[in-house]
Amino acid sequence: MKKIKFRTCSVFLLVLLLMAGIGIFIFKMFTSGGQWVVFPSNGNVFQNGRLSVGTVIDRDGVTLAKISEGKVTYAEDEAVRRSTLHIVGDYEGNVAGGALSIFRKELTGYDFINGVYSYSGSGGEVRLSVSSELNRAAYSALSGRNGAVCVMNYETGEILCMVSSPNFDPENPPLISEDDTSGVYINRAIGASYTPGSVYKLVTLTAAVEKIDDLFERNFHCDGTMELGDGTIVCTAAHGDMKIEDALAKSCNCVFASLAIELGGDIMAEYAEKMGFTDGFYIDGYKTADGRFDIGEEGSANLGWSGAGQFNDLISPISMLRYCAAIANSGTAPGITMLKNGKGSNERVISQSTAEKLGDMMNYCVYLTYGKDNFPFDDVCAKSGTAEVGGGAKPHSWFTGFVRDEDYPIAFTVVIENGGWGFSQAGAAASDVLYAVKEYFDC
Repeated sequence: MKKIKFRTCSVFLLVLLLMAGIGIFIFKMFTSGGQWVVFPSNGNVFQNGRLSVGTVIDRDGVTLAKISEGKVTYAEDEAVRRSTLHIVGDYEGNVAGGALSIFRKELTGYDFINGVYSYSGSGGEVRLSVSSELNRAAYSALSGRNGAVCVMNYETGEILCMVSSPNFDPENPPLISEDDTSGVYINRAIGASYTPGSVYKLVTLTAAVEKIDDLFERNFHCDGTMELGDGTIVCTAAHGDMKIEDALAKSCNCVFASLAIELGGDIMAEYAEKMGFTDGFYIDGYKTADGRFDIGEEGSANLGWSGAGQFNDLISPISMLRYCAAIANSGTAPGITMLKNGKGSNERVISQSTAEKLGDMMNYCVYLTYGKDNFPFDDVCAKSGTAEVGGGAKPHSWFTGFVRDEDYPIAFTVVIENGGWGFSQAGAAASDVLYAVKEYFDC
């Protein structure tokens, strides 16, 4: 009797263990099944280690890449192929962060019930949030210069345009040697960081708005230079007396250096991190490039220059885009996505009051310095940057901002490597892109 009881208990225990094992397997399959299918050894959706099925289209249904039987075809238009290269990716997998790499599970057509089986055998379809039409316009605006253009809907977080240069035609990829330094595979919009120059004054200004109580009552003065113990801050002109609004519009290095010194290195570093400029973030599971903010010695020229976007400051174009989107979005940075109707995690980075003040001052920059007539929208808020890089090279050219209009919820960032003066170069390219955006929205 005892043997029967023992055997019954043993069988019952084995059944429980079997059920537990099945339960764990089902749970793992539900949570990780999509990752299991994208191993290159899965012959159902890979051939010779390469994905053999799937289609990538833009937000309007234009086919950007189609994989069938281990071969890929791209868009018919070469300008579209080049301008969407870095967001689509190449079939060899050299371009990191492209749809062909980060959306492999979706391209296989995987779902929990059917796995990767489909009646057509063509895999899944990934609809990106970008418009190939806007990408082509941005590619044209860069005119062969190295850099990046990115545009997003600051309400939804959808990337509408993302172009990186240099690029190549994925239908006719070049032979690139191992010692090539062009960085043609790098998506500069999300995978590179640059000296920001004066666009970084927006970060210094944010800290000043929140930490200096009498900021808007103060009278600032600029003689063209500012002597510090270990160096000199040099401005583009002797701006004389001004309020903080004019200091931003005139992009006065002396005023923003003095603000950085008054705030101190710890607060400057705190805001660099708080605004999302030092650490990258994730877009659809892909980690963007980190930035950099080094704390200069208190009272030093290095600390002053860091407040003006120089010293060792580095930021990624996508991080600046995200911050401008937060200013436009009442202080909340939207979760950025490359998928149409995708959704990321929103994050409040500044208060609504601070966002409104920053937006008003950026709008004043357009009114006083850049000219409203240079843009197709009535209410553009923007800041330019001319980032000195040393070594006798021309400065990087920046222009970033947003449209304050509920019908056109657009944030934008343009960077041109060694492009020269900020507004005349990146600003002109941004203007071309914004005209294309308006035409696209109005269609």
